[in-house]
Amino acid sequence: MRTIQEQLNETKWLAGHSVAGDITELAAAGLRVREEWVQGKHVLDSLLLSRMRDENDLSYELENLATSRFDIEPWKHETEPYNWVKEKNEKGKVTKKRSVDARRWPSALRSKRCARDAWAARLLVEADYDPKKAKLVEYTQKTANVLERLNLSGAVIDMDKFDALDADLSIKLLQARDILTKQAAQAGVESFSPTNDGHIRELLYERLGLPVISKTKGGLPSVDKNTLKQLGDNAVLQYLIGFNRLDKLYTVNVSGVRALIGCPPDLRAGQDERGRGSVCQMQRRLGYLPFRINPLGARTGRRSATRPNSQNWPEAVRGVVTSRFVDGRILNADYSKLEVVLIAWVAGDDKLLAAFTGGKGYIDVARELFGKVVESGTPEYTAVKSIVLGVHYNMQTPKMAKQLALIGIKFSEDWDEHEQETDRLRSLYLRRYVGIGRYMEAREAYWLRTGTSVSYTGRTRHLPVPEREGKGYGHMLNQAINFPIQSLASDVTASALLDIEAAFLAEAGLSYSEYLGLLIEQRKFLTSGRGRGIIPVSQIFNEVHDSIVVDLFPDTAKRDQEIVIESMRAVRSLRDLTPGFNHKILNADWKLESHWRSK
Repeated sequence: MRTIQEQLNETKWLAGHSVAGDITELAAAGLRVREEWVQGKHVLDSLLLSRMRDENDLSYELENLATSRFDIEPWKHETEPYNWVKEKNEKGKVTKKRSVDARRWPSALRSKRCARDAWAARLLVEADYDPKKAKLVEYTQKTANVLERLNLSGAVIDMDKFDALDADLSIKLLQARDILTKQAAQAGVESFSPTNDGHIRELLYERLGLPVISKTKGGLPSVDKNTLKQLGDNAVLQYLIGFNRLDKLYTVNVSGVRALIGCPPDLRAGQDERGRGSVCQMQRRLGYLPFRINPLGARTGRRSATRPNSQNWPEAVRGVVTSRFVDGRILNADYSKLEVVLIAWVAGDDKLLAAFTGGKGYIDVARELFGKVVESGTPEYTAVKSIVLGVHYNMQTPKMAKQLALIGIKFSEDWDEHEQETDRLRSLYLRRYVGIGRYMEAREAYWLRTGTSVSYTGRTRHLPVPEREGKGYGHMLNQAINFPIQSLASDVTASALLDIEAAFLAEAGLSYSEYLGLLIEQRKFLTSGRGRGIIPVSQIFNEVHDSIVVDLFPDTAKRDQEIVIESMRAVRSLRDLTPGFNHKILNADWKLESHWRSK
């Protein structure tokens, strides 16, 4: 019987479901995997292919996909009884918790389950792989693989700063809760919790007599964030909004994140394996936090982050991320106005493209709309930015007027006049930049004709067409217009990830498989103190919207910073995929700090 290693040696193509993670597991088990597989070549992933075939599926879980498309029976239930473990809670009560670990499955059942999984993945690959899209499939797989390595690299957390943030927010939350409790008592509410919707309704609508401007599906007065913002300038409302902001910040981004941080028992400085000096500073309390980016992305075409959703982190939370290197710096490189630049280029609106590539961007647009110079940071500048982005999302006047009001911009105290002025500015923008209107009309016509929206690189979004004036038409139209731009933006940032990593590895003389092995060892070191230590190479550890975040190794920081910016502007991998893309429209800004603070 051949060993697993012998089978891998004889295999040219690797297929599976979520293959990037499988490659990591093979390497972590000490098996040699082909260099091209680690890079993303000669790999077929049934998860990614299923999404490329139909992005509207509710689940891309292997069993769901296979049983819904082929005449086969479910099989995973056989191992489910072994996925539950007993644990004691804080009160000593024994409970059951679901925790999937294949090592707990009986060996015969494990072999059967793995064979079924492999068979199902092969069925899906054979059904969904389109040779005509081979280059796009490979590009998609390479992106998934680089995101897996990004996840392995992880962020290093300055635990002293994290604890200080925790303490500061805890005190502010207690103070905010105390103020609200006293306000509620003065209004006649004896028992009050600012996280209890029933208590909030009693305080606002029964005791303070505020108007009910919207209701929940159950018919109760709404107390959501947007409703509270529209109820006026009442002091209690402002306290409540402030408390909600603090509470979400703390529960999601502090207490929620703490549970995800791995803290090794002891991290000591030392030489790396090449003898190039200390790579992990003494007397620092460090934690390890992997950032997980979903390679499938959101339905808009962008990628999304999970556990934690670092793409929504405020600056205060970002500041707990530090460099893993002595004297290291965090580079936050951001594409400048990427979505606006891309829609201007795709739409062929040279005037808008010139404003955002060689001009003053929103200031130039503001001159067109207001007939005067508008300074950055003023309410008029903010209004112009909201109008431009709103139009590009096909936002109509009523919603745009509400959105402006929610960010504190009203052109008149009279609502009708505010809405009329919003409509005038929206219409004027479309008249001044006629390419945008033509683009939107063309996208709508294509969608109505084909039921799809296609990106510049050939990604297809299937969008059912409702009745012209029926429910859901506007929502689907928005997606048909917006998907090509969001998807192209995602492919631009993917190219940056691929090209930056490739350049780093070339400069360090590392193969992809060598780098993967070192990342696995580094993760072991950052979570347990064992392993071979920190890799003396600059590492990408996050992607946030239009930004690439890199931990720069001090010895090569200047060169590597240049690599990042040049790679973001050149997007060579994207141009290999679609040679007609004009990379000269791209530009990138950057900030360099000891901690990751920049947005």
